[in-house]
Amino acid sequence: MLKFGYWILIIGFGCLGLWKAAQIRKRPKEIRAMINALALLDTEIFWGVTPLPEAFRVLKDRAEPPWREFFAIAEEKLRKGENAASAWESTICEQKIKTCLTEDDWKIIKEIGKGLGRSDRNEQHKQLELAQKHLSLIDNQVSQQAEKKAKMWSYLGFLGGLAVVICII
Repeated sequence: MLKFGYWILIIGFGCLGLWKAAQIRKRPKEIRAMINALALLDTEIFWGVTPLPEAFRVLKDRAEPPWREFFAIAEEKLRKGENAASAWESTICEQKIKTCLTEDDWKIIKEIGKGLGRSDRNEQHKQLELAQKHLSLIDNQVSQQAEKKAKMWSYLGFLGGLAVVICII
């Protein structure tokens, strides 16, 4: 019976490590998906001269998760009469916990909302391009580190469980 408990501890800690590793691997994918969504938004605003609620509707249909839901909520808030900056900000607050992004990532995304709907399309275009460049730099750094950190957390989970079992014995 004790051996069964020990195995449960090792497996439990291992699963926690694997979960953390999955979160680390997910962050670069979410950053790339946001870069693509911002490129789509830029295209809609700058080239398509699409109003912001309509641009968000297009993104809601074409963006990858979790950004689909993000733009759906932002569109809904815009249609209810909220201004673009506050809709963007409140959507970020709601969606923050549903992603694997860090505070630094969210700061860049938050800056986008300050110019949405307030400036002309050229300024919005410049701001969206700048945000894409910042996120691309972060993506390059994160992609290189993600696999190493994920592997470390995978091993750390199982080894941590084993260490706890050894301490108990």
